[in-house]
Amino acid sequence: MKRLLLILVSIGVSPVVFAQGQQELPAMTLAADSTRYLLYEAGKLSPTFIPHLMPMGFNTVKLDYGLHNGKFAAAQDATSDRTFTFSTEGKTNLGQTALWGSFNYQRIVEDSTRFRHQTRNNPTAPYYYGSPAAVSYHRALYQTRVGLSHYFFNHHLPLSVGADYRIGNHFSVNDPRGSINDYQFNLNAGTGYSLRNKFTGTIDGYYGYGTEVVNVAYKNDSYGESTVYPDYVNYLINGYADPNPKLTNRNYRTRFRRNGAGFSLICKDKYIGTLAATAKRIKEQQFYYYRSDGGFDTLENYTLTTTKAQVLWSKGHFLASFAYEAQKGEDYQIVYKANNYQYRSESYTFRAVYTGRNMNYGVQLNNHTEERMDGITGNHVQYEHITVQPNIGYNYTTKKKDHWGTDLSVHYTQSMNPAIYTTSVNVNYFTHQVIQYDYYFNAASSAGGMFSIQYNKHFKGFYAGLKGTIAYTTAFHESNVVLDGAWRPGKDRTYGNIALQFYF
Repeated sequence: MKRLLLILVSIGVSPVVFAQGQQELPAMTLAADSTRYLLYEAGKLSPTFIPHLMPMGFNTVKLDYGLHNGKFAAAQDATSDRTFTFSTEGKTNLGQTALWGSFNYQRIVEDSTRFRHQTRNNPTAPYYYGSPAAVSYHRALYQTRVGLSHYFFNHHLPLSVGADYRIGNHFSVNDPRGSINDYQFNLNAGTGYSLRNKFTGTIDGYYGYGTEVVNVAYKNDSYGESTVYPDYVNYLINGYADPNPKLTNRNYRTRFRRNGAGFSLICKDKYIGTLAATAKRIKEQQFYYYRSDGGFDTLENYTLTTTKAQVLWSKGHFLASFAYEAQKGEDYQIVYKANNYQYRSESYTFRAVYTGRNMNYGVQLNNHTEERMDGITGNHVQYEHITVQPNIGYNYTTKKKDHWGTDLSVHYTQSMNPAIYTTSVNVNYFTHQVIQYDYYFNAASSAGGMFSIQYNKHFKGFYAGLKGTIAYTTAFHESNVVLDGAWRPGKDRTYGNIALQFYF
């Protein structure tokens, strides 16, 4: 493990180190410019975009600490959490190869997590353990990403390669004591045709795999041996209905396999500006199984298909982008030899930003729909959210090249046409505390805002500074539907973050 972590850190930090002394654009100039910064972020969508959208002058190392608190949250989210993050990323050129890399470490402590012994990386899953008791989860996550782009045959044949590797360790410190170890690896590559710096197009392929190992144990054995203590019973959630107790053999494994295809296109012209588009469809198969001395028992199969597309256009100080994402999930229950659980979601996002002298202006519009269905019980929940989020920022550089910056954004989310149907037979904890609770959460509209301020001092060769952020969200227009016995979410949620950041 130590050797692996050293490799991951060296990959993530190396672009930052290589780029020193080769800057094309000062780091703070890019960080303070919304248009250029979003172009840089768009470069992460496909390795094909790295040499076209990522200047070498933006290389960072950050340490930050964040806190969420409040009960206006989904039923299976933590009431509060504390997150420490160390991250580094940067871009450089190694000869004719454009290289970008990042490394991210997170240490998360969650309070009052209920009905969810999961990694949080697979939220649509139909098969997992959970309990009514609130537990404190501790999570350690490591992720490294690398992307490179190289041109052959007089700059006419592009080759792009990307890799993403994540490992995680998750455990709760009170009964029921969940323990989860996971890793995921993704690889993509693309090639196509390039017309110098004016046009590049690639056909991209995607492949990935991973594993999760889940176990639930008890320090107090009497909690796990029977249903005498109902809050501490370990339940097997299989679908979207009230689950059954799982009192023995409380462990399973999940094997992941992914493959897909897509494309990436980018065109740069002094009259048109920069136009980029990328799309992909990835099919992920999840196999849940129990391993014993007698062999392997298949528990559940699940297929999740994800479709993503994004188009952006930028010219001068203006940028506009449109993104689409859809997910379709269906399980295959071994007992019934048929599909039971279904998941659907769609999201459309439009964003526009403009950078003026010392000022940044932006607006984001989002439409998101989500639906979950359970065939055996007939449980069916769906909702739609429309969110509007404008923002404005101010930046100032002193004569000594020190940098001040502030940013203010507000958001309003309107809930549209929420609907719920739950069976009236054998209704218990999960229906009241998760399904119906989440209906009330998603049926409410909300509004809030976020404010951040930062100061970065200029040193020879780099910047160092602090950034503080506060945010608040409150709910209103809650549903008048009466669901007997249902739990309801709280009224608001707050967020605070402080970061120590370095720009090279």
